[in-house]
Amino acid sequence: MIGGGVVGLSTALWLQRSGHQVVVIDPAPPLPGIGFRGAASFGNAATIAPSGIFPVASPGILWRVPGMMLDREGPLSLYWADLPDLLPWLTAFVLASGMKKFDRLTSELSGLMRLVESGHAPLMAEADCVQPRRGEGSIHLYRSTAEMDGVRPALARRNHEGIRARLLSRDEIRAMEPNLAEDYAGGAIFEDCYILDSPEDYCRELARAIQRRGGQFVQARCKGVDSTTDGVSVRTSGRAVTADRAVIAAGAWSRRIARASGQRLNMNTERGYHVAFAPHAGLLNHAVMYPSDGFFLTPLDHQIRAAGTVELGGLDKPAREVRLRVLEAKARRMVPALGERQDQWLGFRPSSPDSKPFIGPSARDPRILFACGHGHMGVTLAGITGLLISQVVDGKTPMLDLAPFSPGRPLMRI
Repeated sequence: MIGGGVVGLSTALWLQRSGHQVVVIDPAPPLPGIGFRGAASFGNAATIAPSGIFPVASPGILWRVPGMMLDREGPLSLYWADLPDLLPWLTAFVLASGMKKFDRLTSELSGLMRLVESGHAPLMAEADCVQPRRGEGSIHLYRSTAEMDGVRPALARRNHEGIRARLLSRDEIRAMEPNLAEDYAGGAIFEDCYILDSPEDYCRELARAIQRRGGQFVQARCKGVDSTTDGVSVRTSGRAVTADRAVIAAGAWSRRIARASGQRLNMNTERGYHVAFAPHAGLLNHAVMYPSDGFFLTPLDHQIRAAGTVELGGLDKPAREVRLRVLEAKARRMVPALGERQDQWLGFRPSSPDSKPFIGPSARDPRILFACGHGHMGVTLAGITGLLISQVVDGKTPMLDLAPFSPGRPLMRI
């Protein structure tokens, strides 16, 4: 298993539950004494959100993106020097945004989202000190009645796909969240979403569960995977690791590993930020967002976290202070009583242009499998990704057709 984030750990534990021995390779696995801040699993919005059935590449987005990029306070930015590297991703992104393609992608993502609980529940039972906060739901806020009317078809589509969602009036929101600034005309609640209070603690508990089952961790960076006559050989910054199969679940670094292993993934990196505030009991009860602002404000036991926005710019640049300032300012406009700024973070999300993860065997060698490209949905989809990979490794028919999620799918001809 290459990758010790939430997807890699979930996959490793599912493989163990199927009777396989696992070795997890990661430069900073969530083990005692090892920091985990560099993982995307550390700093996300801490929500399990099966409501996320719609691909980012939606009809008409081509005409909205330039305006978003010119808005310094907008939810999307770009390192222009990286444009040549981004062109294959951006081209496939645009090709995915037609109405018919958007509808098909939504159906395919919905099929995956309906299985979220099947993937998570057994793993959370093993990580028995982690308690997901089910029952609250998450809230989207809308600033005008026109915006509310505009989301009605999306809410109807979610309900059609088995994802519970309903509109909320201004008075209902005020009763549920009295400390929100009343900039909203109304909102919607997604009742199947819930908060995972500390994704880092969850990953550490998954790692402990893997060790209890006899799994091993190798603290090293993967440099590539080579096919051999009787298995695969994982090249690392330390010793080589041989195995019957290798699963590449290294998040944003999966693209480099795939390339070094002879396969190209049309995947790129979204740089995601969070700003955290001192905890305040009762200040906020739900994960809340304005979709147009592109971030969630999530109440956790140890902090209130504003997490989100999208910056396209690779793995090798420092955080932009302007993005952190904008995120903090928008969070304070949403909840004026927020306390002191406690922490800030930049992490890297592995993003596919059609918003679907890569799940399944390599086209070059079926003994090499991929579990990456989850974008904003890594925590949400980690469990079901692991379950599906374990079914493929076991030679079973997966509970979901994996052809739409194939690492070799033709993204330039979606």
